[in-house]
Amino acid sequence: MELKGNSIERKLQEALAYADEIFHTVRSPLLVLDSSLRVKMANRAFYETFRLSPSEIENRVFFDLCEGHWNIPGLRKQLEEIIPEKNEFENLEVEHLFPMIGRRTVLLHARQIYRDETGTGTLLLTIEDISDRKQAQKELNRRATDLSRSNAELERFAYVASHDLQEPLRIIASYTQLLSRRYHDRLDADGREFMRYIVDGAVRMQQLINDLLSYSRVSTQGDAFQETDCETVLHRAVENLKVSIEETGATVTHDPLPMIPADGSQIGQLFQNLIGNAIKFHGAAPPQIHLSAQERPREWLFSIQDNGIGLDPEYKERIFILFQRLHGRGEYPGTGIGLAICRKIVERHGGIIWVESTPNQGATFYFTLAKKGEPVR
Repeated sequence: MELKGNSIERKLQEALAYADEIFHTVRSPLLVLDSSLRVKMANRAFYETFRLSPSEIENRVFFDLCEGHWNIPGLRKQLEEIIPEKNEFENLEVEHLFPMIGRRTVLLHARQIYRDETGTGTLLLTIEDISDRKQAQKELNRRATDLSRSNAELERFAYVASHDLQEPLRIIASYTQLLSRRYHDRLDADGREFMRYIVDGAVRMQQLINDLLSYSRVSTQGDAFQETDCETVLHRAVENLKVSIEETGATVTHDPLPMIPADGSQIGQLFQNLIGNAIKFHGAAPPQIHLSAQERPREWLFSIQDNGIGLDPEYKERIFILFQRLHGRGEYPGTGIGLAICRKIVERHGGIIWVESTPNQGATFYFTLAKKGEPVR
């Protein structure tokens, strides 16, 4: 019997040593309090975090620690009133000026872990320092506020661009055309050419402003997401491109396309821009453009394939940047904003866009659209 008792005692000592090692290994500060809220023990993380020694805290009432600096009203109420009734509390957030370490924000959890036969309880108090997390959240909130302000400024810019900037351009173009007609016979060849340059510049500036407005409105004036039939949207986009399709003899085909949660007008603009690009950059043969969609667990993968002039792979990132063009205006018209708009639309729908191409062998634009249907700002 004595040997068995020794074996049990040894195992008990091993279990206590094991529990003690776990207690001191936990990285969050821990305190064990008795029913009088006196500190029975603390782990290494507590001593290191709050720069205290065992002699300064053990067997002392918790609220008297550091000359009363731990007498935090909200925490005292929880420990004295809530614990006796409910045996635990969680996620009590406290911002406090602690001795030695300054003002910190901590998250407190307490649980009664033992009660003896007399009803006397033992309490475990966990202290989690969330100061860095709170600071990061404040910084995130500040940036969100800045972004919201920036979006508001962008909206104001869009208003100015659509009204105040375009009106002078219309006046320039209109009066230049009027001068050209009224004084046509008085102008020599150079004068008439100069007039054409002025009108062309004003028209191109108006187009540039319109495209910039479209780019800015993707995020600031997008519609709420709703179930959208991509085939219906595609048919509208093709109808809008009817003149270009007939002029080039283009053929647009597609596989079955899905219903997705999306901003239908923006998806239509996305289709129209990509198909319009495929028509614009066609080769000697009439454009052949094919759309398809493949379902994935969290998204749809779309592709738009053409048989056009293609592009060098080294430019596959550059083409999605605002105002970037691979060709001169004399070769192909445009402002260099269309694909930047496409990328912004795709990103608002939680996806990415890229292109795979070889010169003179066509191009395939791929983009993904998230299934969850929440706009990304």
